Amino acid sequence: MRTGNRSAGAGRTRHALPGRTIIEQAGSYAPRKFRHPRIIAGMMLVLLGALATALRAQPVDYRITPLPDWIAAVTPGELDKDQRALTTNGSQFLLSDVQVNLRDGQTRVYRRVVGQAVNANGVSELANLQFRFDPAYEVLELHAVNIIRDGRVMPRLDSATVHVLQREAELERQIFDGSKTASILLEDVRVGDIIDCAYSTSGRNPVFNGHDFGVIGMGFSVPVARIHARVITSARTKVAIAPQPASLEGSATRHGSDIAYEWDLHNAQPVRLDDDAPSWHDPFPKVQWSEFDSWADVVDWALPLYAVPQAISPALQSEVDRILRSAPDAEGRLLAALRLAQGEIRYLGIEIGAGSHAPNPPDLVFERRFGDCKDKTLLTLTLLDRLGIKAAPALVNTGQRRALANAQPSPGQFDHVILRVELDGEPFWLDPTRDIQKATLENLVQPDFDLALVITPGTRDLVSMQRKQVLKSFRRIHVTYDARAGLDKPVAMRVETTLHGTYAEATRHTLANTSLDELQKEYLNFYATSFPGLTVAAPLTTKDDERNNRIVVNEHYRIAEFSRFSEAERRHTANVQVPDVDELLRGPASSVRNSPLRISHPFDVTVQTETLLPETWQIEPVSVNIEDPAFRFTREVKPSSNKVRVVDHFQTLVDEIAAGDIQRYAGNLSKARDETGYELYWTDPAASPKLDPLARVNWLVLTVGTLMLAILVGLAARIYRYDPVAPNVGSQTGLRGIAGWLLLPGFSLLATPILAMTNMFGNIGVWSTGSWASLTSPGGDRYHALWAPALLLDLLGMLGVIVFAGLLLILFARQRSSFPRIYIAYLWVTTIHLVISSLILRQIPGVEAFGPADVGVLLGSVTWTLYFLKSKRARNTFIRRLSTRNSQPAPLPSVPTHSIPF
Repeated sequence: MRTGNRSAGAGRTRHALPGRTIIEQAGSYAPRKFRHPRIIAGMMLVLLGALATALRAQPVDYRITPLPDWIAAVTPGELDKDQRALTTNGSQFLLSDVQVNLRDGQTRVYRRVVGQAVNANGVSELANLQFRFDPAYEVLELHAVNIIRDGRVMPRLDSATVHVLQREAELERQIFDGSKTASILLEDVRVGDIIDCAYSTSGRNPVFNGHDFGVIGMGFSVPVARIHARVITSARTKVAIAPQPASLEGSATRHGSDIAYEWDLHNAQPVRLDDDAPSWHDPFPKVQWSEFDSWADVVDWALPLYAVPQAISPALQSEVDRILRSAPDAEGRLLAALRLAQGEIRYLGIEIGAGSHAPNPPDLVFERRFGDCKDKTLLTLTLLDRLGIKAAPALVNTGQRRALANAQPSPGQFDHVILRVELDGEPFWLDPTRDIQKATLENLVQPDFDLALVITPGTRDLVSMQRKQVLKSFRRIHVTYDARAGLDKPVAMRVETTLHGTYAEATRHTLANTSLDELQKEYLNFYATSFPGLTVAAPLTTKDDERNNRIVVNEHYRIAEFSRFSEAERRHTANVQVPDVDELLRGPASSVRNSPLRISHPFDVTVQTETLLPETWQIEPVSVNIEDPAFRFTREVKPSSNKVRVVDHFQTLVDEIAAGDIQRYAGNLSKARDETGYELYWTDPAASPKLDPLARVNWLVLTVGTLMLAILVGLAARIYRYDPVAPNVGSQTGLRGIAGWLLLPGFSLLATPILAMTNMFGNIGVWSTGSWASLTSPGGDRYHALWAPALLLDLLGMLGVIVFAGLLLILFARQRSSFPRIYIAYLWVTTIHLVISSLILRQIPGVEAFGPADVGVLLGSVTWTLYFLKSKRARNTFIRRLSTRNSQPAPLPSVPTHSIPF
């Protein structure tokens, strides 16, 4: 079935420049056929070798006639300076003029395009003219082809050779539409010449029963000095006219019984449409007109076309009988009829004239065993009618989808027809043109084009195709790296991919059209980008569970070099990559866009990566959750014994990203990518060449650490001389001395410097030359700008703990009066240091900071601060001063008390 409105750029007007309407006859008003969408990239195409085989046109194909007397004369415009700067392809366009005459129940369309060649590319583009028309019901009239050079008009139409070609541009899509192309190759076209071309088409497709519709493009992707459109209709003719956007200003003038609607734009800004924009996003201004007043009118037009025949051939009746015998229930009969249309009727469209929108009789389709979407739909409807199943055709647009809600009603708004079936009160949307579907109805993939026009008596409007219960489609990938023989040995890689729903059907289609060898090569090349030298260890295998719509694909590879040795870091590193996840999180090519970005939706992929290790590895569990309005990404790293399991899940939430949200979307994808992959590293002294010991020293860190230590020791010496007067508390002597709860700070101070030194020397490799460069130098494989301050702050903290814990231990043992105050200060300085370090580390991806243990430090600081401020034992114990004069007060008399010693 032909798709779209009869004009340039039906649906989304993606034409590059109006002059191309001369050539590709996107400017003709022949309704496009119901088929899968095909977007014409440009309206002017270069005439290639087809001219050599073209035949001389016969008068029946076209006529050379004067300009029609009903048109309004329009003068070409002139591009301003800013518009000329936007010129592309070597040609400037001065005029696009489209005038439509709908009087007397006829459709006549006049087009004129004026373009100027500014370089050799423009000459090649403008010198090749092509006019597409449908000879089944249209007449092509050529009015003028002029070359204007230095102000002199040189007519070329009378002397030009016109070739008429039957190109069948849709042949590769198994569609024959019978359209023809009149082609003119202009001679002696020079840089600076202006090409002025005018032509008309007249006629209506009889399939629309005397009604017509169309659309006129009022915006292009290149500058046009003047864009003019005019629609003439009789006051007696009911024509709905809808400019888009509604703000597109025009005028209406009455001339007797006629009304002329007119729009005239000068130096309009070109429209920019980015790649990967949603097909339903149409930023191009246009004027739609239709003699169909409502969707109900379209339904009334389509009902007779899809009427089920009262009688069918014996051959088709035998198929009905066979299905009745073999299928015991309604679901089985429905699926059998659908599979007959999908599997036994190949897709081929003979869409000449009325065949653009009218289906062929089911008997003929079954006999020929081919048909397009209209034919397959009516055949399936006929079978279901005989099987007692309620069904109706539904017109959809596979490209415009939800944008149909704002479209002018007409048959040209649809490019495909499917079925809406009711079974046990539940609606199902079925497509007889899909590859044969052998799943149960529960697991069957149903199309969803957002909106549909169901062809049943009484239907007044579009309906939503959204269903209450949608088939859960997903892809599950399980990757196993078997490194039990050693990470420095060849590693076996196994990939098991389970596909369900739409993923399974897409893979089934690929398997039907691609050999396993070709598919194996494609998959191998995909993983080889991450693992150079990857080889196939065993042939690719598939297992297809058609009933449950599930396919399992198994791949086996051998990674020769899973790890590498870094001279800088003096260690082996195995980078465990997850190529499938990297592919999922690939960001848009550009984050600066004018158009929305379309993304696949629904999209649900889980990748589980297991690495089998030769020994137990110390790996911390990691949990990542990144939420974006457009997607959700989670990662769970779950180590266990000698195995690491990583589960990544990516799910889209919408099908498009607004242009203003692209940077946010790309930024969150980047955050997710930063979380993927992980490294396993180890040192192997035998594999490390002997180096000069001095070459391994990180002199920068050693120098900074020495200065830190000197400053800390000097500060500790000054604090040691701090000698406050002990408080006179008048407590009993029994609450004096290091006992009870006071033992705990003592043990802590004794253990703290030992633990700090153990931790520092245990992680001394972090400050080695190689690791330091990797973490702190731009270009390092783990570089982050905050690693240097974080590591130096950590070093300062460990040195401070060692020095001041030692100082406090001395003060504690000597029961110095300064101990409580210095200890409290020590607690809070270390706590503040911990908070600052955590805040810095939180900014580094993949680093966890401020966990439960850190909360314990904070609570401990609060607890011991309160203890030393309130404890009587502490006040009575820490009373000795550094000076010899007042080292200790006289013993206090014993006083009975019922206080709890603490």
